[in-house]
Amino acid sequence: MTLTEKFLQCCKCFSQKTAIVDEKGAISYGELLKIASDLAAVFHKLGVSVSGGSQTKAGLCLPNSREFVASYFALLFNGITPVIINPLFSPLQIAYVVKDSSIESIITSSPFKDLVGGVVKECIYLDQIPPLPAVSSPTPPAPLREEDVAAIFYTSGTSANPKGVMLTHKNILSNLEGCFFPFGFSDRDIFLGVIPLFHTFAFTVTLVMPLLFGARVVYISRFSGPRVLENIEKEKVTFLLAIPSMYKAIVRTAQTSTYNLSSLRLAVTGGEPVPMELLNAFQKIFSVPLLEGYGLTEASPIISVNTPESYKYGTAGRPLPNVEVRIVGEDGHSLPPGKEGDIWVRGPNIMKGYLNLPELTRETITPEGWLKTGDIGKLDEEGFLKITGRKKELIIISGENVAPAEIEDIISRHSGVFEVAVVGVPDRLRGEVPKAYVVCHSDTPLSEDELKEYCHQHLPHYKVPRSFEFRKELPHGPTGKILKRAL
Repeated sequence: MTLTEKFLQCCKCFSQKTAIVDEKGAISYGELLKIASDLAAVFHKLGVSVSGGSQTKAGLCLPNSREFVASYFALLFNGITPVIINPLFSPLQIAYVVKDSSIESIITSSPFKDLVGGVVKECIYLDQIPPLPAVSSPTPPAPLREEDVAAIFYTSGTSANPKGVMLTHKNILSNLEGCFFPFGFSDRDIFLGVIPLFHTFAFTVTLVMPLLFGARVVYISRFSGPRVLENIEKEKVTFLLAIPSMYKAIVRTAQTSTYNLSSLRLAVTGGEPVPMELLNAFQKIFSVPLLEGYGLTEASPIISVNTPESYKYGTAGRPLPNVEVRIVGEDGHSLPPGKEGDIWVRGPNIMKGYLNLPELTRETITPEGWLKTGDIGKLDEEGFLKITGRKKELIIISGENVAPAEIEDIISRHSGVFEVAVVGVPDRLRGEVPKAYVVCHSDTPLSEDELKEYCHQHLPHYKVPRSFEFRKELPHGPTGKILKRAL
């Protein structure tokens, strides 16, 4: 099966049912299919079509909305591979994406004109298209195969240029299959989409998943704590997906408000460590656990996740039923439970490869199909995965490898700390030492001596940050992660 086939089936079965609620209101599956079909005809008329008998690519740069969803499937209907453009990339990075992916058209809207208007041959501004013409008999969707690329996501890393991750229809559908049954999703669920859809976590879970089994999704184009709570109450949201920094804002708002949040039955997070203080506060307010998961773009993206029936705080849950996880030592052999090492992953969700980077693809995926995630962690005796750090973020202190996540976890437990990031800085004697960047709760000023004393109580001496820098806020990337490179 392909995403196109699944989408068409769903639109036929649930034609009158509400598919999307966004800032324009609600539309049904039947209406969504009509918009997608009409847009496919418009794109074809404007020259965004298949050329040379192979899959052409086109960019997609839009906020969370019905237009994003309809445009995505319209491109697939025309046999075109969508390249998801991250509007929070720098102009140089966007120009690189356009060149690297060889796209000549970007589907977008006027607010992004200054960002993408000058870097591509043609921009199609959806808000400037005249009323869509009626399509009495839509052209049958282009035939696609499950091994065809369904989307390309550019992910930033330690290198200067982002990498294009090619995810196939099979990759994405298999990832959904692995999530569907453990969480008991049904067409009665109502998803809230607050993470931007250019993030593969949001794309897979809040676009593809609900719209392939008849659920409803409510999109928020710009995040805020009050808007999330308002929509949970108004739309009777049952499933919430957000990153920890978003949940902090949601909890902070909920602590001083009186919204009815009883409809929520599932809340999942990932992307960065979750402080225990946040987990406890969320459980207290919503009466459901905040479930941590782990994944990366190259894995479509979910690898492991806690579920309502099987969760353990402080871990990223067990691997999905159709995903294998190995912890590998320096010698390339698997390590026993409890031992820390490199996290390798294998399954039908592993990407096709990096666009135009065959050597890097071979370095990242072994001949046996194992994806080297670049993350460090361990599996316990019960199969729960704990992420302890990122290999490239390790601080090497006098030859000792130290994961910043371990230090961050301790500091974040201090009641006066709102957010923290730890990085390695050069040291003449030790090679590197840890430095902590700290954001305090507004009503809880802290001193460096106070935090140092706290760290000495919970960490070995050499892991205590040499210095602390207090800031009003930390730099965050487009997906909400703290930008360690900027620090």
